[in-house]
Amino acid sequence: MKNILVLFVVIFFLACDGSTPVTEPEKKISPEIMEDIFYDLTVMKSVQNSNDLNEEFKSYLGTQYIYEKYGIDSLQLIQNQMYYVQKPKLMKKIFQNLEARYLNIQDSLDTLIKNEYKN
Repeated sequence: MKNILVLFVVIFFLACDGSTPVTEPEKKISPEIMEDIFYDLTVMKSVQNSNDLNEEFKSYLGTQYIYEKYGIDSLQLIQNQMYYVQKPKLMKKIFQNLEARYLNIQDSLDTLIKNEYKN
């Protein structure tokens, strides 16, 4: 999960090099949907890294699932990622929202684990 976040941060900083700004994509993805896409990609990557999963199940977890779920293609996703990394304030808000979602999951998992140990 942290690897995906690091990747997005690296893309973010590389895009802030002062080069030619990226224009708004023809098929712009809303900030809320981009947040959901980043969230899903991170969760899928975490699940893929789990050793407990059936290999066949792992094969279903990939970018193709994201494309189908959100009705986008790889070019649209890349164009939107490049667009959003040129908007640091917006990306900061997206990442803050993602962090809150991850912390919520962590709290939920911690509660489940504590309850499991009590039983």
